[in-house]
Amino acid sequence: MLDLCLSKIAGVVIMKKTLKIAGTLILAIVTVVSIIKLIQLVRKYSLCSILKGFMILSSDDVDLIEVSENGTKFLAKKTQEGVEAFDEYLNEIGYQFIGQFGSSNLYEFDGMEIVIKRTGLFGKYYLYEIFNERYFEETDAYIVA
Repeated sequence: MLDLCLSKIAGVVIMKKTLKIAGTLILAIVTVVSIIKLIQLVRKYSLCSILKGFMILSSDDVDLIEVSENGTKFLAKKTQEGVEAFDEYLNEIGYQFIGQFGSSNLYEFDGMEIVIKRTGLFGKYYLYEIFNERYFEETDAYIVA
């Protein structure tokens, strides 16, 4: 009887250690993925602008904010109001929706085709990037249909 109790206790101890190790590994993986995402953001965008945008969107009653100096990058809350705020902004400045290309939307503005890419960030925000034909010509990037 004592052997049975000791073997059950040993099994529980081993299970607790295994769960602790698994939890630590999961936490480490989530931390590494978050750091990689942050490094990608820092490389691609001005960190100060992105962080300032996060702070403003989380603290104010604002759904959309510009995070670039040239009007090509915007942060919005990942809500219906945030999406609508960006769509309203595009309509106000004269962008005409043409269609969708993968995860990007195509617009026309002043006779030029515009690609708007939407990327989810941290499950709470959308980053909108506006590219025109000149961007693709200058960077030798090609759209394959």
